[in-house]
This record gives sequence, C-alpha cells and structure tokens, in this order.
Amino acid sequence: MATSSYDELLRVARRLPLAERLRLVGALASEAAGELPASARHSMTPEEALIALDEVRAHFAAQGPVSPTIAEDLAASRR
Repeated sequence: MATSSYDELLRVARRLPLAERLRLVGALASEAAGELPASARHSMTPEEALIALDEVRAHFAAQGPVSPTIAEDLAASRR
C-alpha cells in the first residue's frame, strides 16, 4: 500500500463537504487524544480553568475588533 504525504491528504480532505471535514477533524482529534500518554493528560481545577479562560479572553481582546463583524458579513451576504 502506498503512503500518502500530508499535502496529498490535506488536498483530498479540502474537497470534502464541510460536514464531512468536521467529522474527519473530530475523529482525528478523538483518536489523537486517546494516544496521549497519561502524564500529558492533566485535569484542571475550576480555578485553573477560569484563569485559562481569562487568558484566552485577553488574547482575543488584544486582537482588536473584527471587521467585518459577523452581523456585517451576514448582512452583506444577504444583499
């Protein structure tokens, strides 16, 4: 059986309909998560989770406003 390169697989995956691409991503993520060594899996405490969430929010806040916004993009697509 011939092996495919990452680029070949990515090119084929991009031709799939969105729903199938999302299914593929979910399946690959689930399989990869199962392959992580136990030492790499770390459950967060509620306090750690809130700190991590604050860091994510700060990161996106630092990115500035999105233009066009989702509402502007939707309105433009309806025209």
